[in-house]
Amino acid sequence: MNLKEPLPPLNAIKVFEAVARSGNMARAAEELHVSPSAVSHQIKALESWFERQLFDRQGRELLLNEDGRRFIDVVHPAFQQLRLAARRMQEPPGGRLKVAICPSLASTWLVPRLSAFLDLHPQISVELHSQRETVDLTRSSFDCALRYCREVPRGHVGQVLMAEDIFPVCAPSLSPITSLNDLQDHRLLHDALGELGVSSCSWSTWLSEVGVPELARSEGAAFSDSNILYEAACLGMGVALGRSVLVTNQLASGRLIRPFDISMRSTHSWYFISTADKLITPSLTAFRDWLLYSGLHRTPDDELRTAFQSE
Repeated sequence: MNLKEPLPPLNAIKVFEAVARSGNMARAAEELHVSPSAVSHQIKALESWFERQLFDRQGRELLLNEDGRRFIDVVHPAFQQLRLAARRMQEPPGGRLKVAICPSLASTWLVPRLSAFLDLHPQISVELHSQRETVDLTRSSFDCALRYCREVPRGHVGQVLMAEDIFPVCAPSLSPITSLNDLQDHRLLHDALGELGVSSCSWSTWLSEVGVPELARSEGAAFSDSNILYEAACLGMGVALGRSVLVTNQLASGRLIRPFDISMRSTHSWYFISTADKLITPSLTAFRDWLLYSGLHRTPDDELRTAFQSE
């Protein structure tokens, strides 16, 4: 059985696209800086591969036949995208980036580090928009989003920035907590994310995972904003489930402590998310690479993983 290569000769496709646009081998040859005979050879090679003609010859002019028109309808947009990508790659990074980001990650993690990126790329402006709602980047003007999610949404591309561990945190002023059973003597502070599908942020799920489901209770206080949740914990209101990325500063300053060393890995991670066409721009590529490869998030407990998903 004679098996063909999965693609026609790529150089022949390039020549075909040029001839189809110009309608003349001589003009295509001039554009491609080759001889007319070389163009003719490539067209014949492509037609041989397809085992059918793609042009009707009328003297020196070439007119696309039905098969040729069907092929150029696919090939021409692809070459236009390649030309656009090449132009964008040749441009220096610059312009304004619109970034959708969870308020908690913006205030506790990105903003304290952002000046380093702006120092590296002074020609790029970064516009942060606090967004708790998931943004469909295929339909919005945002260039990218930093989101807490389980996977990359359909139609988008992305990479994991940081995994996250979940563990109890409280103010040092609370009565000593040395074991899980001591939690029953304290108010539990609830993260609303636990009721919105992020099960690992739920006290009920967390306590079940560590083997003491009977300690779960719903009374206490609940917060839709993680920043307010951890501020309440800092003030001694009760015990919260700390997310490792978001409580780093409070732990470092001593405003929060980990009463015991028990944690579980979150079902969600922090993702950089964009779309394939937006990532062509040099400024967004520079921002993504800075987020991923500058060592911003590498701690002993963090595991850098990369995951791509498209439609």
